[in-house]
This record gives sequence, C-alpha cells and structure tokens, in this order.
Amino acid sequence: MPQTDPGQTSAFFRRNPAPATFTVPPSEEYVKELHACWRDSRALSHSTTDARTLAAMQDAAQVGLGRMPPVEPAIASLILAPDEALRPDARCPRPQCRVTDDLLTKAYDSAARMGRIGNSLSHLLLGLSTSLQQAQVEPSLQSLSDASLQAFALMARELGRTMSTLVQTRRQVWLAQSPLTETCRKVLRAVPVEPGELFGAAALEALERAARARQTRQELSGLHRSMSAPSRPRGPVATPQRHSQPDYPGGLRRSQRPYENRWKLFSYWCNGKAADPVRCPVAIVLEFLQSLLDSGHSHSTLRVYVAAISSRHEGVDGATVGCHRLVSLFLRGALRLRPPRTLRAPAWDLPLVLEAMSLPLFEPLTQVGLKWLSMKVAFLLAITSAKRVGELQALSLAETCLRWNPDGSGVVLWPNVAFLPKVLSRTHLNQPIRLARFDSPSEEGRSELLCPVWALRAYIAATVGIRQSEQLFVCHGGPNRGCALSKQRLSHWVVDAITHAYGASGRPPPSGVRCHSTRSVATSWAALRGVPLEAICAAASWATPGTFTRFYRINVADHCPMAAVLRPSSADSKE
Repeated sequence: MPQTDPGQTSAFFRRNPAPATFTVPPSEEYVKELHACWRDSRALSHSTTDARTLAAMQDAAQVGLGRMPPVEPAIASLILAPDEALRPDARCPRPQCRVTDDLLTKAYDSAARMGRIGNSLSHLLLGLSTSLQQAQVEPSLQSLSDASLQAFALMARELGRTMSTLVQTRRQVWLAQSPLTETCRKVLRAVPVEPGELFGAAALEALERAARARQTRQELSGLHRSMSAPSRPRGPVATPQRHSQPDYPGGLRRSQRPYENRWKLFSYWCNGKAADPVRCPVAIVLEFLQSLLDSGHSHSTLRVYVAAISSRHEGVDGATVGCHRLVSLFLRGALRLRPPRTLRAPAWDLPLVLEAMSLPLFEPLTQVGLKWLSMKVAFLLAITSAKRVGELQALSLAETCLRWNPDGSGVVLWPNVAFLPKVLSRTHLNQPIRLARFDSPSEEGRSELLCPVWALRAYIAATVGIRQSEQLFVCHGGPNRGCALSKQRLSHWVVDAITHAYGASGRPPPSGVRCHSTRSVATSWAALRGVPLEAICAAASWATPGTFTRFYRINVADHCPMAAVLRPSSADSKE
C-alpha cells in the first residue's frame, strides 16, 4: 500500500504512515487496459455515452483540463506574420516543428481528458469513503478505501507533472523558432506554468523587463561612445541624420529580416549535422546548397540562400562565404544545370480580366460587397503600378503617405517610413506610386469602371467604419476585420480577382496564376504601348533594362485600355 509523509495534508491522505514492506505486483486487467492503445494512439478514440458523461466537467479550461492552451499573440508575433499571430489557432511556420507541436497538443488533450475523468472518479472515491465512514464498516474495508484514495492522489500529482512538462515542451518548440537570445529563452522557459495558459502574463512581463534592460544597456553604451569619441570638425553643411532602425528581439535589425527565414533553415539544417552555422566550413555550406538543388530549387533561390548565410557567417580566409571560389563555382554549375525559364506568353489574359472588372460582380463600387471591392482595388493598383506585393502592402493612409491632387486628377502614395524595399539603394528607398485618373475617350461612360483613382477613393470610404490600422489594405472580414493585411493575403486577393474575373466571363480559370505575374503583364503592355524602358524600370524598381528583357518581358498583342495609365502622361498618348 503506498504511503505518504506525515506533513502532507489532503482529503485523499488519511492513513497514518507505515513502512512499505513489499512491492505491488502488476494487475493484469489494469495493464491490459493500459496497453489497449499503446501501439496506436488513435485506437478506441470514439467515446461511449458513459465515457462522455464521465469526461464532462464544468469550467474545465479554467483549471487547465481543456484543450492545449493557445500561443499568446505577443509570443507568436515574434515568429509569425501579424495577421497569423492573431489567429486563435496559430501554427508553427516550420513543417518539422509543426508536426512536433501537433503531437504535443494531442498528448495534452488526451491527458486533459484523463484529468476530467479523474475528476469524476475523485467524486466517486470521496463519496464512497464518506459512506464507509458513516456506516462504521470493518477496519480492513476502511483501510482499502484509504489506500485507494492515496493511490489516486499520487496518480493525480503525476498527471499534473506530465501536463506541466507538455506545456514546457511546447514552449521550447516555439521559442526555438524565435529570434530571441538564449538568455531570453531561458527566462521564458523558467516561468512557472499556470493552468490554462501556455506562457501567461508572467512570461510577457519577463519579456518586457528583458527588452527594457537591453534598451538601457544600449543607451549606456551609446553614452559611453559619445563621451569617448573624439570631436569632429563641423562642415559648412550639416549632414542629415538617417532614421535609426528599430532593434528586434535577439539583436536582429530590420535590414536582416529578408534573410531571416533562410538563415533559420540553414541553422536548423546545421543543428542536424552537429555543426555551428556561424563558423562551419565551406564544405558544410556546399552540402546544404546541394540539398537545396536536389530538392528542386532554382539558381536564383540558391543565390538568396548564399546571401543569407554570408550575412551571418563569420567568413572564410578573411572573405564572406559568397565570395569563396568553391561557392562561386557551385552557383555557376547550378546555373548551367537549371537555367532560368524565359516567359513566352502570359498565364492569363489582361483584356479579359479588365472586361470582367466592369461586370456586375465588381460593379458598381458603391454597392458591391467589401470583399469584391478589396480584390478589385488590389488588382488595379498591382497592374497600374507594376510594384511588388511587399511594396503594395506597405502603402499607408497616414497624412505623410497619401496625397490627392487638388484637381482630382490623380493621387500619390508612399510606403510607411519603416518599410525597406528589396533593393536597398537611394533610388529605391521611399519611392512613391503616382496614379493618374483614367479617362478613355474611346469608351465613354466606362472610364470610372477601370480607374484606379476612383476605385481607391471608394475603397478608403468603405473601410472608414472598420479600419483599425493606417495601412491601406485591411482585412475585410473574419476576426481580424479592419486589421492590417499581410503580404500573403494581399497576394491571394490579386489571384482571386483574376480567378473570379474568368468565372464572371464564363471561362475556366487559368492554373498556376501568381500575384507576381502582374509585374510582367503590366510592364510588357507598357512596353508594347511605347513607354520608354527607363520609365518602366523606374516604376518596377529595376536597376537595368536587362532585368525586364531577361525575366519579365512576355508576348502581348491585343490592345489594352489600362496601358494608358502606365504612361508618364496620358496627354502624350495619341493614337
């Protein structure tokens, strides 16, 4: 019979302690039930009516016996996009970690069901023990009841340890994917587990304290440098100060964020090889690149991975990994094996889509639903500006980022001040999008149907009542209604607009449509209409015309009314 210490007080521990002189033999019936689901955890998953009754419990989630607690948005936002972090069922971005996270969730849910059944059993055991005491039964029978209570209490404590360990393990899965320093991860792992919470308020407070301490150290370090730095002579013209970039957890700056996911994948791969990603030799880097090439990645993708590794790797022989001779030869060989594909024809028909944009599915703008209005505006801005989806997603309605022409002839849009383009240079930073009002004299009465300026005005007016962010594009429905839209969701809007346009025209939707194809379609139509290559490259943020001719130019033949919007001035177009 299991015994307990005299100091332990509980309704389950009533017998005086006595030394145990034997070990309990296995119970065949108990082991049989225990091993019923051992080989397959999904066996006997369909509960009977009695089982569901015994597993029912009031306010189970408040005492930690509900489902696995969700990841707090403050922690998930360190790893996921803002809109994904706010979802109640946020999932890990890495497929490998996602499998582990799902298994931990299933294990916790199973333990919670066992805890709810144990709650019903505790009522039965305590009721049975009270009945035996009131009936004044034989001491041997009362002793069996007391032993049952003690065994059940010990099992409940072990179940609590198991559930707490599952929560701590899930914490580690999420923290391993975050850009936090190891010190911050250790602090968050050490926060006590609260029933019904994954990290809890104590973890968020610890994270805030760590951020404040880091900010204080940076301020003291900057003060020390300013006091010890020699004075510089002042020139006749003061040099404008650059806006400081905000630091991110773990010391990541915003300029490193485009390579963050690639570096995470490389670090995870090195951990599997027991190698240090910062100091590993070139052979490890080449082996990683070969694995990417074998999995079907293109030469351009490999170059991005090399740039990401070079941004964090300490280098070899005084040079970066990307400048190493073997890495350069490998990339040249990958280019020969996988030459870039040249587009020959567009994946979808622009005139057909524009014709569908004038149909009742997308018109009139003041009466259609916000969903269709959002998709139409996203498509018109993408096709008339030839910008990347990241540049469109960064557009803002702030007073300094949106300016309408006084005569109503157009609008100028700037991205928010925190946005950094793909190419970091003075010619690409803070580039505006200038849209002119679309007037087509050959199609009177339809000029406003395809005008991006008119559609933008209608969209801003329709989202005033739900808007919770200054970002131009916001979610039109769901729990995040009015919140800032992610780049992935904006890409889906553009693709859905093309797909629904084909459906409205009675045509089967094309396969393999991507949002990035709007850049090639828009610039190719502009080139066909005689827009200079310099203007096309400036609008699309390309350094040289070779990028357009090699990767984006496709064959377009039919007349497109929207091409006039891409021209520097509609007055220059006389056909």
